[in-house]
Amino acid sequence: MQLQTYPDIDALQGQSFDPRLQPTMRALAQLSPANQELAMNLIRQLAEREGINVALSPAMGLQVPAEGIDIWVAKLQIERYSPRTIKRYRWAVERYLEQDPFPTSMSIREYLARRLKEVSPALTSFERKALKSLFDFLHEEGLWNTNPVNGIKPIPVSFRERRLPSEEAVQKLLQAKHYRKQDTAKFRLLVALLLDTGLRVSEAAGILKKDIDIENLEIRVIGKGDKERVVPISPVTVGLIGEYLTAFDRQDSPYLFPTVSRTGYWDYTGIEKMMSRTCKRLGIEHITPHQLRHFFATYALKDGAKLEVISRILGHASVGITADIYRHVGREEIHLEHRRHGPLSQMLALLPEGRT
Repeated sequence: MQLQTYPDIDALQGQSFDPRLQPTMRALAQLSPANQELAMNLIRQLAEREGINVALSPAMGLQVPAEGIDIWVAKLQIERYSPRTIKRYRWAVERYLEQDPFPTSMSIREYLARRLKEVSPALTSFERKALKSLFDFLHEEGLWNTNPVNGIKPIPVSFRERRLPSEEAVQKLLQAKHYRKQDTAKFRLLVALLLDTGLRVSEAAGILKKDIDIENLEIRVIGKGDKERVVPISPVTVGLIGEYLTAFDRQDSPYLFPTVSRTGYWDYTGIEKMMSRTCKRLGIEHITPHQLRHFFATYALKDGAKLEVISRILGHASVGITADIYRHVGREEIHLEHRRHGPLSQMLALLPEGRT
């Protein structure tokens, strides 16, 4: 059967077809964008059953949404999204658009519902965020006249208690030696930084030497959303930085951890590989760089640090995020205080025999 291809609705109105369809086409053109989208999706499904390819594209400047990925990625780069986040965003939207070149709200909902059965809610939520970011951009820039992600609510993700490495494993990681002295010093400094500051690994890897204030024991970092914050460091970390720069500083690079790469500094993949190999060689549990961030926060909060202060150090958008992620720390304190000060705990002797 020969396939027939039609352009979008506006173009269809100017073509000659069965006169009986003219009132329907006029009504279709006057529908709201959301109802137009539903009608177009239904027509496409019916046509496909009969072997007809109907290219009902709602494009304004693009033939398909996938054509806008490169300029969307450029926008993310300008907004200082981390290379890792951009890579994952791109993977998520390309994976989806390969399956559904002309997405609708209905098809995206069906996709997300299916993904919830296949992967974790956290990953499904991330994929929705990626699609929303793409279509928000395309719609706002006038490149695509519908936003199929509009109205699709965020997917609830419950923050589970973070698995923390043991103190013994962390100590072994700090004491690890590598074949080259430079690698030993670099790795030890990175681990110490993550434990001392709770920095995201991308923030620590990209530290500029000029942003290290030795005198005031501070480091200036650029975090998510291009937000700047100042993070305190301990004298121990300052000492490691001094030793490392004295022995291995590369004068031709502005970075604390320079490498010969596209970014010019140690990237996440390189750090993760070195961390994984080191753990395996030491015979300890696998520790990720991000777990050291959680180790810092959990340790500090258990030791009595104020939640608001830790939230600022971590660079969270709100104290609520910190409280949600580390609520297990607060829960432990609640149980401890209850055991210490609950009235019944002090009155056990008054209970009838056999009830204790």
